[in-house]
Amino acid sequence: MKSIETNLQLHPFFLFYEKFFELKSMPTHLFFMDEWLELMLTEQPDDPKYAPSDLLFFYKLLVEFYEVSFALNEETSTAKNLIIEHTSIAEEMLSYTSYLYCDQTRHLTDDELMQPLKVFNFLDEQQLVTSKSLLYDWLSHSLEQGITDGFDTSIYSLYRNTKRLIEASWLIYERLLRALERQCIVIKIGHFQDTCPTLLRNEYLKNPYYQIIQFFREESLGSYRDQLKAWFKAVIGNNLTMAPPDFIYLHDQLTRLLEACYLISAYQIPTSTPTAASAQPHLFSSWLALQNLIHTSPEKNDPYEILTLQEDEKESPLDVFQPLLTLENISNIREDLKEWSYCGSRAGHIAPATGGAFDLYEILIKIMELALLLVAVDEDKLYLHFHNETFINR
Repeated sequence: MKSIETNLQLHPFFLFYEKFFELKSMPTHLFFMDEWLELMLTEQPDDPKYAPSDLLFFYKLLVEFYEVSFALNEETSTAKNLIIEHTSIAEEMLSYTSYLYCDQTRHLTDDELMQPLKVFNFLDEQQLVTSKSLLYDWLSHSLEQGITDGFDTSIYSLYRNTKRLIEASWLIYERLLRALERQCIVIKIGHFQDTCPTLLRNEYLKNPYYQIIQFFREESLGSYRDQLKAWFKAVIGNNLTMAPPDFIYLHDQLTRLLEACYLISAYQIPTSTPTAASAQPHLFSSWLALQNLIHTSPEKNDPYEILTLQEDEKESPLDVFQPLLTLENISNIREDLKEWSYCGSRAGHIAPATGGAFDLYEILIKIMELALLLVAVDEDKLYLHFHNETFINR
């Protein structure tokens, strides 16, 4: 299949839409329709707003508009499939689309907003002939002084259908332009900052292991797991059990952890050999207690237990991070986290792709467990490691 640019940019309907909407904006076209109808229904003033040449030009433009619209409706080529693909939206995007285009698409139904080509369905060959004939009558009446006895009230239907066609055509053209822009713009992601601005403080940039320690200083792995599960339920089922500020805080914490893990992986910053959590389950919590980082009594279930990693992943977390934390993956994770923040903190907003939400949930759990293993090492070696400055050239 040829690219969208080859199929559409040189297509007659696209070239006409380009001319039509560059000549006048969509609201201006609709406003002209209102004034043209008013001009036909009232006596012309001594100093008319539009010269006969203006009306004749607009009449010819609308005749071509109907002919192009009819041809588009009858189209059966690959281009038609591309148009449907790139101009249709899913139902879950309807409320956002209605909000975005509330002032431009007042004559379209919700179904037509999702699939604007449906507006063209009325335009068969007989309707095309009728519409062109009525356009000619409209021009004739608007050039006369008042309405003659031969006025056809079907012009009112033509008026409504034309405005609907203009709105639908503009929506198709607008969405195709956006699709073409996405094809043409290639953003090269070369640094972590290219996925989103960095959040780490200078001392954590110097040694990102400090950020991981700070992460687990705030909450235990088990606590983060519980919060993430609550967030996941809010995203896929509108089950709000956390306050919106808690979602924002968790989003910020996970983003900082993500950046720290990426820096460690990308620059292969060394660490001591990690000890499997299953071998010494209370090692990290004991170390935290010694450092006065936690002050609670030991929980019945170990809050630092590794639940999802395989044995080989426990032994070499840095090796697992390399394919997991590519810049492309990080960009996707951070985009998904932004969607989670929106859906999880607003009642009635549910993420459209629950499969993708579950994938993100699993990835984040895995990243947290791997990060824990990076710092859950022998206490003496850990102390020595964190006092060995590591500089990163960014």
